[in-house]
Amino acid sequence: MMNNSIGFKIKKLREQKEISQEDLAFQLDVSQSYLSKIENGAIEKLDFIFMQKIADFFKVEPQYFLEGDTIINNNVETSNNSAVGNVVTVTNTLDNHLLENVINNQHQINQLMEMQNKLIEKLLKD
Repeated sequence: MMNNSIGFKIKKLREQKEISQEDLAFQLDVSQSYLSKIENGAIEKLDFIFMQKIADFFKVEPQYFLEGDTIINNNVETSNNSAVGNVVTVTNTLDNHLLENVINNQHQINQLMEMQNKLIEKLLKD
C-alpha cells in the first residue's frame, strides 16, 4: 500500500500541528467534508492554487506533496524497487517543473485579467 498520496500528507501535516480538520478547512476556505474527502483519498486531483495555499499554510514547498516518500510494502523485490525509484525521481522533477510553470502562468493570467478589467472600467467611464 502506498501512503504517499497528497491527502495522506495533508492529514499527516495537520496531525503534526494538532489542528482539527474543521480548523484547517476554515483556514483554507473549504468545507470540512471537502477536506475530509481529500484526506481519505476520495478526491485526488487538486488545483494548483489550492495546493499553494496548503503549502503556504504548512510552510512547505508545493513539491513536498508530489514526492513519493513513505512506501509501505514488504513484498516488493529490491530490483523492482530501485527501478520504480528511478521512474519516480524523473516524474517528480517533471511535476515540480510543471507545477512552477502552471503557478507562474496562473499569476500572469490573473495580472492580465486585472489589466483587462481596468481597461473595461476606463472604457465604460468614457
